[in-house]
Amino acid sequence: MRDYALFAFVIGLVPVILSWPWTGILVWYWVALMVPHSMTWGFMQSFPIAAMLGGASLIGVVIAKDRRPIPGTREIIVLGIFVAHMTLTSFFAVNQAGAWDQWIKVMKILLMTFLVPMLIYGERRILALIFVMTFSIGFYGFKGGLFAIVTGGNYSVLGPVNSFLEGNTFIGLAMIMVLPLILVSARLVYQKWVDVGWPWLQTWSKPIGLMIYASFWLTTVAILVTYSRGALLGLLAVSPFILKRMRRKWLIVSFAILGFSVIGISAPERLVARWETIETYEEDQSAMQRIQAWGANWNMAWERPFIGMGFRHAGKGYGWWSQYVNFEGAWDHVLSAHSIYFQILGQHGFVGFGIFLTLIGMTFSTLGRIRRDAVEMTGKIWLSEYAWAIQVSLVGFMAAGTFLDVGYFDLLYALIALAVILRRELDEADQSAFVPVAGAQPPKPRNPFGASGRYRAHPSRISKPSRRHPLD
Repeated sequence: MRDYALFAFVIGLVPVILSWPWTGILVWYWVALMVPHSMTWGFMQSFPIAAMLGGASLIGVVIAKDRRPIPGTREIIVLGIFVAHMTLTSFFAVNQAGAWDQWIKVMKILLMTFLVPMLIYGERRILALIFVMTFSIGFYGFKGGLFAIVTGGNYSVLGPVNSFLEGNTFIGLAMIMVLPLILVSARLVYQKWVDVGWPWLQTWSKPIGLMIYASFWLTTVAILVTYSRGALLGLLAVSPFILKRMRRKWLIVSFAILGFSVIGISAPERLVARWETIETYEEDQSAMQRIQAWGANWNMAWERPFIGMGFRHAGKGYGWWSQYVNFEGAWDHVLSAHSIYFQILGQHGFVGFGIFLTLIGMTFSTLGRIRRDAVEMTGKIWLSEYAWAIQVSLVGFMAAGTFLDVGYFDLLYALIALAVILRRELDEADQSAFVPVAGAQPPKPRNPFGASGRYRAHPSRISKPSRRHPLD
């Protein structure tokens, strides 16, 4: 029954996408991140949902009358350079067949990244995309947190089967990346920052906001109970930024102290043992295998610094791989880079690695500008808050990604596309506020914070926030 219900829903989405092409972007990320067919038991597990809905989305882009040109921002330009470089490295890859197969998969992800700014603009569409991406992963955080509490944390929280997020490490990374987005979404709904034209959301804003706050805390629990050391380090990396942004820090800290004191006595032995291996990594085969893989990919990059070894070089087998390792151990050899940094280094050399880091750095810088200027120049607090959330998401990705080879994760490039969109939204909001007069210069933005330092937006620019939630 579940298979038939999903099949009918997917078929019904096709005419919707063709009628309103921008919804195809939302559907694509829903399928890519939530992987709904993984929750079925029959024919839908192998049904080409992504191909069908992706094809409908591409047709929608072609026929869309409201599409906009791809913005020529520095992020888009650098992303284009990265695409060109990955194509070059594929031509010279040591494993040609595997390289081009992976190239096609990565290009599908990046193609959608380029299409997003063409169809997603304006407050409603941007927020709809953010909600879809956030709660496609947040669904597993909510469910995983409840599961962890009910089972006392004795079983690991896992991602959807037969998907990129399968297992504990990848779903842990994904939940870390959406954690700050969940928090900002809870504030947006609870405090009614914007009116997106959905009356039911305005009417039920407080209970819905409280549910999203609950999702935030349940996702935090789920991250811990993935038993992933990478997820733990990622959570530790984003926690100071999230804590700094919260109200009533003393209450949160008090609960944290109480929680840690309890955890020190009654935490599941498996969880504590997993955390302790961070300090004793020399005795853990999994950790040493990662170090071996890092060294191998570093040596590959040194041998071919400009083009690396190309996609899926590990397909050459352990005999080829072993010539680059610094040491060997008595373990099963899973030839994975185990790190976004060494993954890009080994596959695309130092040049590709530099392009990748430049892309991340530029995105982070753009988000910083949006975060600083959005409220002062436009009164749109949601722009500033989501820019902050995406920055923290990138911090979590870079931290947890130290131990995971997820350099081509859909969500990373979706966040880059969101940064481009938010920047355009900020710039266009600035322009709309200024009516040009011959010989006149744009007025200097007033300081909405005044002498008191307390934000005071004009009523026409931002709706009055409701009472803050006591746990925020």
